[in-house]
Parts: sequence; C-alpha cells; structure tokens
Amino acid sequence: MAALHSDPDLAQQLLAQLEWVELHLKNHANLVGGGETDPGTSDWWASATVRVLPDEDEADGINPWHEIEGTALSTKRLDEEALDVTIFEANGLTVDLQHVKNIHVALDARSEDYAKFIPLFGSRDQFGFVTLRDDLEDEVDSLGSHVFIIDRVQLAPAWRGLGGVGRLLTARLLRWVCADPRLVAVLPFPIDLDRALLEDDSAFEPALEKVRRTWAALGFQPAIDQLWIMDPAIGTHHNAVTQIEQSLGLSNELGKEAHHVPEM
Repeated sequence: MAALHSDPDLAQQLLAQLEWVELHLKNHANLVGGGETDPGTSDWWASATVRVLPDEDEADGINPWHEIEGTALSTKRLDEEALDVTIFEANGLTVDLQHVKNIHVALDARSEDYAKFIPLFGSRDQFGFVTLRDDLEDEVDSLGSHVFIIDRVQLAPAWRGLGGVGRLLTARLLRWVCADPRLVAVLPFPIDLDRALLEDDSAFEPALEKVRRTWAALGFQPAIDQLWIMDPAIGTHHNAVTQIEQSLGLSNELGKEAHHVPEM
C-alpha cells in the first residue's frame, strides 16, 4: 500500500523510534446539557509523541531526526533536556446510543463536518436506544452501545510511506477509545490540500482516492453519503492491524498480545 520512502536513512531512523512512541488520550463530556453539551456525547483527542533526549550525534553537530523538516507536527520542551515530539494527532466524538438525548441536534450543533454523520442514525428502539439507519442496523453485527466518529487524523509527512505507521497509530487509538463499539465511522477527506487544490479535480480526486485506500486498509467500507464505516464485530480490522505489525517488524515484540478491547 505505502510508497517507498524517499530517504532510506531517515526512514530507518524513524522506524527505530517506534518503541519510544507514546499515545496520549483525553476526552470531554458534560454532566448535563443539550446540543453540543449533550451528556450522551464525549469529544476526544489523541496524539502520539516521542520523548527525545540529547545524544552524542547532537553533540557532534549532527542534526537529530526530529529537526528534519516533516518529521514532527509540533515540538514541546519538557525540561532543560527533554523534548516531546508530536508525530500524530486525531480527534473525534463518542456517541452513547443509550444516553444521548438528541443525536441529530448534538452533531449539527458541533459543526458542519459532524452534521454529515447524521444519516448514520435512525430513531429510538423499544428500549430507548438510538438505532442506526435501517439498512445499517441489519448489516452491522456488533452489539455495542457506542458509535465512534473519527473527525480528523494527521500524521507528520516524513512518517508516511513507512509501511503503515499512521494506520497502526490509528488502530492503537481505536483500541483505547472504543470501549463498547457498535460502529466506527469516518468521512475520508484529504485535509492536507490547500484551498486551490481542493477546487482542482485533477489534484483532489487522486488525493481523495489515496485517503480512501488508507481507510480501506484498516477494514473501513463505504456506507452512505461518502461516509465510511467499520464493523468491530468482523475480523477485517484485526487482520489488517496484524499485517501492519508484521510489516513493521513489531510482531515479535508484541508476541501474542491480542486485540481484546475491543476485538476489531
């Protein structure tokens, strides 16, 4: 899937950092409210960072990997020596189908982008749970009570084309965010394109297709209105993540660690 990296030496340096990558998660939910503050919804944010300490190469005047253009989304100094280098960021929304008051209003109140996910949802069932739209309700096998919407995912450019680093980080994120998954949804879009290129079909269409292939490689499938979904009950996602681990040479380190929470 991924293209060969243009700088093999840099690629090797970056892949060597994988064992030091840390995933950070935070979320926000209101106790009471409605619309954007609907207590049945929770906004979440995630980032992947590498903590960097000075080494002998820096002392010898050699630029460290994290100072090379495109290797970081941002860099934060932790103390006099350590740096926190952010390589991945994502955000989204968790919807509790049992407790959300009005999913249509909750999504529309947040943004136009979130409102595009409204077609995924139906009415309430006899137990008070918000359902998926009829055709999805019959198609999805997972029995969870949460729908997870992925709003944006961004990986620092230099980490792309390394065999699935971005996809693996996304999968790790889903493992911890998706506590009781019914469905995971995303609207694939090439967020890196500037306004001019977004209006240029010759640039936009190939970029959109590339993004869609990335999500397809994680087990997502087109659903409705350009939305793509992943059913946590089937093994496509789990198998895709296993292949990425193997291609990155992480399978031996991970051993028999299973994707139990949730099984995707």
